[in-house]
Amino acid sequence: MNSKLGTIFFPLLIFFIVSFVGCGYKLREISQGLGGQTISVFFQNNAFNLSFVNQLNLQGGVKKIYFNQISEDADISINILEHKTTRYSVALGTGARTKEARIEYFLKISLSKQDNEKELILEIRDESNYPFDESKILAIEEIEKRLNENFFSNAISRINFSLLSLRYEDTPN
Repeated sequence: MNSKLGTIFFPLLIFFIVSFVGCGYKLREISQGLGGQTISVFFQNNAFNLSFVNQLNLQGGVKKIYFNQISEDADISINILEHKTTRYSVALGTGARTKEARIEYFLKISLSKQDNEKELILEIRDESNYPFDESKILAIEEIEKRLNENFFSNAISRINFSLLSLRYEDTPN
């Protein structure tokens, strides 16, 4: 029984692989949006924005990045309009002490490509709950740092996806 299944399954698998590769099908790469591009990033100079821009530089796969300066050779211009996190108490325990907290992330940016006069305003929201214990304040700071890094990574993926959408909107049908 297993030999019959193997003789049917493997040829079908090879057929599908050859079909997809032969027709040029491939998964969309995240790096296509920012990857290999020269970008200008405009932002208010603070630690939170600097962390985001550093993550963008590391994860985005950009060729070159200009910080708060206009450049003639920039392919993409990103202007950080609003960027913040807000913490909330989600669950209270005995003595009205916070047991669980939520951190909400918000990023509002303006994206424009050099060859396109259209400007895209993008709002990215994210949130995450985490356990909160006042006696472990250093651990909470580390948790929040990791959550922010995760928020930044998700935001960069959304920016890449939006840039891909812009690219496909620009191409004539």
